Amino acid sequence: MKHMKHTAALIIIFLVLAACGALLLWFSYSGVVPVATPSSSTGTPTVHPKLAEDLYPLYDQAGWNAVEAEQFIIGTTTYSGASITSIPTKGTADPGSIFTPFERHYDQKLKALGWTVANDLAAGGHVGGQTGYRKGNAVILVRFHILYHTVTDTAPSECPCDVTLSLFSTE
Repeated sequence: MKHMKHTAALIIIFLVLAACGALLLWFSYSGVVPVATPSSSTGTPTVHPKLAEDLYPLYDQAGWNAVEAEQFIIGTTTYSGASITSIPTKGTADPGSIFTPFERHYDQKLKALGWTVANDLAAGGHVGGQTGYRKGNAVILVRFHILYHTVTDTAPSECPCDVTLSLFSTE
């Protein structure tokens, strides 16, 4: 009889742990709550990043990698949030044909959702650029990066080139 009580207790404990594990998985994949998991190198918890809902559905003319945490400084402000990069479009002769429709898509979408352009977050040059948007305290950056196949010290960079699109958001 004592053995049966011990076995029943172990079965109950196992079922409770299994139910907790199932709930944790459901929460982590549903996006209901951020999940902290130990970092492989430090053992400290890492929060899985989440992009702003207003960025979804993602631009459908690109394939996308996984969302990652990102932190950087612009001026004296540190921005921490989530970012996602596209699979690069390789060997294009016209990078503008890749990034211009992407920028236009998010400019129209975000403005319609109440986001305003933040000129202090804008940047651009021959290897990439970004447009910043604000809504309350939240920030979204719509970015692109160009990697030229031919770069010399005596002539401008030339295509073919690879274009990577990216998005960043804070909450």
